[in-house]
Amino acid sequence: MSNPSASIISHMNNDHQLALRDYVVVYGSVDPRYLNEDSVEIKEVDTEKIVIAYDVINPSLTKTLTLKWNDTKEHENLRVKSYADIKSKLIAMAKYSAGQQGFVEKKLTKIFGPDAGSFPMYPIWAILLLNAYNPAILRGFASNTELIKKTIEHFPAVVSTIYSWTELHALRICIGLFIAHLGEVLFISRPFLKKHRAPFGTRLVYYFMNLVEGFPVLLRLKKNT
Repeated sequence: MSNPSASIISHMNNDHQLALRDYVVVYGSVDPRYLNEDSVEIKEVDTEKIVIAYDVINPSLTKTLTLKWNDTKEHENLRVKSYADIKSKLIAMAKYSAGQQGFVEKKLTKIFGPDAGSFPMYPIWAILLLNAYNPAILRGFASNTELIKKTIEHFPAVVSTIYSWTELHALRICIGLFIAHLGEVLFISRPFLKKHRAPFGTRLVYYFMNLVEGFPVLLRLKKNT
């Protein structure tokens, strides 16, 4: 028969280091600047308590934090009477301790790329930028490429009208889109990614996609978190 204490320790130490870090910061009142996050690990678990060991710097020291289940605050006020209750308690504690720091309990590390509906914004930006630089580049390419030339001939007149308008106002459109999307980055996606503790590289990718695509990036983030 498996040892429930050993299973909990192994699972939490291997897969939920972020939650352990939050427990130490909030319940142990440890300044995260002085916490060696990689050192945090559970040393002991039973139906009464959890014991977490961690290292701090300045001064360099190893400490332990003992939390008695039924004395540990979280929003659901769960009670632990058996090992079966510990999982729910740990989850509630993770949500509470992350929330106390202005975060959510899970870190966003995955990048959700554009779907079929938002991908066209990438070639649209390329066309707009080329036309803003020199409209003759695309016009010359289209007129010298037989397949593109024949395809354009089958487009409705309204398409040509719209394209001519965007060609004429390409620079203004680029500036307008950039300002609008930059506002989304600064006031929506940046705080969202900070709350979800996305790594620096992940944030940069999302910022770039947001600048190109606009609000579809925000919808993907909310859908997948």
